[in-house]
Amino acid sequence: MDAIKQYMKPKWWLIVIGALGVITGVGNFATAEDSAEMGWGEDYTANDVFYEKAWGLSQLPLSFAALVSGLMLTGRARSIMAMTIGGGFWSSMLMLYPAGTDAGYGFMEVQMLVVITVIMGGLFTSGYLHLEDEEE
Repeated sequence: MDAIKQYMKPKWWLIVIGALGVITGVGNFATAEDSAEMGWGEDYTANDVFYEKAWGLSQLPLSFAALVSGLMLTGRARSIMAMTIGGGFWSSMLMLYPAGTDAGYGFMEVQMLVVITVIMGGLFTSGYLHLEDEEE
């Protein structure tokens, strides 16, 4: 178990996932027209572009929370935040996935759900494994 725990440190999972979330959120906002075309096809509308921008920006609060939690929290509090952010984001994707596929949204492929499940499952697991650790 110690071999797994050494790679599953919530501090670094939170920092990396938070940084990636900021990058992808800002990137989605900046390239919303391209995202709308990929998601809805060539006949996308201004509403589709707006929602792509909104989706990009909606990632930022959770991404900043992950980043700050990794940098500022320690011990049990950091582990709880890793579990909360990982579980919360994964839960939202489980609800969004069927809604997106029903609407014909191009980004909702099973590969995306698998990648998010692995990443957020890793974040959740890192918190769980270190839940009872002493303060760092």
